Amino acid sequence: MTVNEFVECVPSFDDISKSQKIDFLVYYHLLILKENGAKASDIDAYFGQLHLEPYSNIPAYLSKLSKRGKSQKFLKSNTGYLLHSSRKKEIDELVGNRPTPKPTNDLFPLEILNDTHGYLIKVGVQACVCYDMGLYDASLVMVRKLTEALIIECFQRHGIDDEIKGSDGYYYFLSKLVDKFLNQTIWTVNRNTANALPMIKKLGDLSAHNIRFSAKKPDLDKISHELRVVIEDIVHLIDYPNWKK
Repeated sequence: MTVNEFVECVPSFDDISKSQKIDFLVYYHLLILKENGAKASDIDAYFGQLHLEPYSNIPAYLSKLSKRGKSQKFLKSNTGYLLHSSRKKEIDELVGNRPTPKPTNDLFPLEILNDTHGYLIKVGVQACVCYDMGLYDASLVMVRKLTEALIIECFQRHGIDDEIKGSDGYYYFLSKLVDKFLNQTIWTVNRNTANALPMIKKLGDLSAHNIRFSAKKPDLDKISHELRVVIEDIVHLIDYPNWKK
């Protein structure tokens, strides 16, 4: 993310004071670019990139607000300035950069996605976090998305993904994907997966499309073991380590 893209995420960035802009630019340097410390010269350079008139004395501002007290915003370190945790949290809220809660394995063990692709892991994390937070419809929608993506990747892995595309070149909807997956002759699906996949799809569809359906914890608990089996079975069929080679 460039500094120009970042400031577009900051509400009313053009209207805040130059000193407040420094806080956000320090945040960008540390949290977005993952640098170890911010120096006055770094912040001055960002003002230049944004074509903004810089604050008159950036070093003095950083130094003054690194002193302990109620107004402290920064911490001075050997690598430059860091953001005080209280100011970081304030900016997190403003730019929508809230930390994702650490997921449990109560829905399914996330480690079974370890050797897959990063975006699959992210979807799995969202499914588990939503379950942990009691957002059961959201969890089922993420489960549905994960299942759909894994089925598509299984066909891609074996070089037969044309079999799951319509005449328009787009992949089929999940109902047809499930049928194609279960009836494919290249691989053998275990009995548990064959029985569980339609049930998982049905609940995911209800949460995604039925406005009168409201998922409850028992709905997910009922498919938790089966979900683990389905994910593990498809991941095994894809064989990600060898696919990456």
